[in-house]
Amino acid sequence: MALVKKGTGVVLLAALVVAMAMVFSSCHAADYCHAIFPCSDETCSNYCQKNDYKNFQTYCTPRQYYPSCCCRVPDA
Repeated sequence: MALVKKGTGVVLLAALVVAMAMVFSSCHAADYCHAIFPCSDETCSNYCQKNDYKNFQTYCTPRQYYPSCCCRVPDA
């Protein structure tokens, strides 16, 4: 019987850890991406500013046809 209680406690602890991970993962920064050619630091920064993103970080990612400018916005 003690083994069953111990096993139940482990399962409940694992479920709690998984639930906490799901809650905290939803608090990460959001990335908003759009195809822009040419994608450079300057064009990507201009794109993010025109879309009124605040405190953003920019980066370009390769895509099939055109590169994408991504605006990483914390607390989104």
